[in-house]
Amino acid sequence: MNSEPHHQRSLLFDEASNWLIRIRDNPQSTDTKAAFEAWRRTSPAHERAWTDLCRLWSVSGKAEPFYRPLASSEQKATRRPAFSLPGIGTGMAIASIATLIVWFVAPSLMIRLTSDHLTATAEIRTIPLEDGSTVQLAPGSALRIEFRDDVRQVALLRGEAFFDISKDPNRKFKVVTGSTDIEVLGTAFDVSVTEAATTVSVARGSVSTHARNAPTEVKQNILAPGDAVSIDDLSGVTTKTRVAANDVGAWRQGRLVVNNATIDSVIDIIRRYDPAWITMADLSLGDQKVTGIYDLTSPKLALGALVDPFGGKVRSLGASITVISRR
Repeated sequence: MNSEPHHQRSLLFDEASNWLIRIRDNPQSTDTKAAFEAWRRTSPAHERAWTDLCRLWSVSGKAEPFYRPLASSEQKATRRPAFSLPGIGTGMAIASIATLIVWFVAPSLMIRLTSDHLTATAEIRTIPLEDGSTVQLAPGSALRIEFRDDVRQVALLRGEAFFDISKDPNRKFKVVTGSTDIEVLGTAFDVSVTEAATTVSVARGSVSTHARNAPTEVKQNILAPGDAVSIDDLSGVTTKTRVAANDVGAWRQGRLVVNNATIDSVIDIIRRYDPAWITMADLSLGDQKVTGIYDLTSPKLALGALVDPFGGKVRSLGASITVISRR
């Protein structure tokens, strides 16, 4: 296993995806060849990112020949094409691909092992709880039930869920995420978990949120219908907004309603509804803020509507890979 941090490797993988797009768009460009070779030689980590992408590209069944790197006339006769897969044996190829898959899948492996309920891409499931409450689990989500005699508690390990809680004055209902505790008596609310934040929005009743990493004086928030709060997982910084109560949990009707959210965070949600692997080739595009309503029943159209105003383009590399880049 390579030693560079997962976040750094993901960024390099996105950069490699951008080079793949540029190469396929203009395969005869001498400038592109030179710039790519310079990027690839920057560090061993850059070379690994390109090799990983080539392997994933090959596994998808869409591998194709690429042009050769810039080199002297003597080198051209013997040097391997820059954009083909490394010449490794079948056993080594399988091992390398397995390592690649583990690198990107491993962070979710423990979630799969410890959850009670999992949803697949584009799958929505309604889960009845023993107290009469119900949970609607969004696509790509994971939930663990932790009911005890004196506590009704569930852990949202990944994704998003809409909770409709039966009132029990003797036992509060608690939802826990990686950074936040949410307590209610009887209410309906939505909780969304991403790599960066936990977001809670209330449709009915009231909810108390407790940000475990926040400064002591701002750890707790009381939310009423139409209130929404986003809590940064690392800093505990809380951002409170207002939403239409009818828009809380709108994903259940195939609508994604966002307010002043980054494109990156919106794409994280759309990934749950599209079986293709979606990557951002232009990282600066992901920092742009958007407000709008997007159709989750057509993920590709939603992606296009999301990035088109900022000069973004959605490209499909076969059926299994989607790359978002600048035009």
